[in-house]
Amino acid sequence: MKKMAILVITLLGAFYHSLVMASFTQYSSDEVNFMHRAYLKHKPEITINEVRTRLYENQFLLQQATLKTPAIIKRQSAVGFSTQYHVERYLKNLFDSQLAIKVQSSQVKLDTYDSQWLKHTLGPYPKNGQYMQSLIKKMQQIDLTPILYNSINLYEFIDTLSMQVRFKLHRGDSELFKSELIKKRQFNIALLKAKPILAKQNIDIEHLYEIAKGDILRPSIQSWLGINTMMHMQSPVLEKLEKQVNKSEIKAFYQANKSQFKFLSQVKAHGAQFASRTNAVDFRTLADNKSLKQALVISGKQDIYAQYNSELNRKNKSSWVVQLAFTTKENTISAVIRTPRGEWVVIHSYEHQFDYFSPEDETVRYQATKAIAKQKAAQQYENNWLKWQNKTGVIL
Repeated sequence: MKKMAILVITLLGAFYHSLVMASFTQYSSDEVNFMHRAYLKHKPEITINEVRTRLYENQFLLQQATLKTPAIIKRQSAVGFSTQYHVERYLKNLFDSQLAIKVQSSQVKLDTYDSQWLKHTLGPYPKNGQYMQSLIKKMQQIDLTPILYNSINLYEFIDTLSMQVRFKLHRGDSELFKSELIKKRQFNIALLKAKPILAKQNIDIEHLYEIAKGDILRPSIQSWLGINTMMHMQSPVLEKLEKQVNKSEIKAFYQANKSQFKFLSQVKAHGAQFASRTNAVDFRTLADNKSLKQALVISGKQDIYAQYNSELNRKNKSSWVVQLAFTTKENTISAVIRTPRGEWVVIHSYEHQFDYFSPEDETVRYQATKAIAKQKAAQQYENNWLKWQNKTGVIL
């Protein structure tokens, strides 16, 4: 029975994978040239071959996401706009720049949708951000088709918006609501005008939708796969690979990259502290003319590093003045520096000595683990990308 279950799961997985691979899109040279002209506006040096490679890599990324993290296809973030919303903004800009389509802001009556209407229709914003089924049904019954030029109800419209925008709409921000309605209306009008023009140029609008989606989701998917870093985006791929890194790999990485683990271990320093900035400036001038050590003798000031015999190591770095000695350039007299307590110091840091972290040090383990996992993620990505090209027959 267990073997049968495993067989069924394997067959289902293979079937699903074949469905994803079957959705491969072959872009025409006209479509590639069209996108090349669009990219040139932002990256003048980009070549047609680079554009073609990017478009197919984006398609590969979309299929990777469909297989491994399908939720990201609809929305990159639970609090952000939907992918469809971003796609429409992308395409609208594309139509404006490449097709010179002008959508006149024809008068449309939106007076009905005032603040009171919004508050009455939407009610308070749900505390958990999730709509009750009863409110969804209520919104689904409100048809926006006459305004937006395509079949769409209020729920479908609002569902594409970000959490912040929806929150404001629930509080009665009618101007924001009307602004979003007009954006959607203008896109739909532009789309109607663009379709026949694109058809004459041998450009499939569905292909443009996919291209837009690929460009928009590219950073997020690559971040999820562990080959790109994106703020607030975790990579399950990297997390898994990090857990698999062993001691021998860390040791090998350490030997190959030992220079990365060099650190400043000891310094020597002299310095003086003053209540008055003026006195500190005068002392620094004296130190410049003589030496800081001589300036201490002449001025009768106590060396602030005397308790350490002027020899400092990392164990002393909890002290602010010791940290200052470690960060001051070697063999230079510092500027007049204000202390956290509002006093003023001038120091001289010299005889910097360096050492290496041991292979067992936590710093080495952490940095090596991260780096090794990223290397493996990049290799996995490259392997899957090449396999995809072979299966689809794409030659780049």
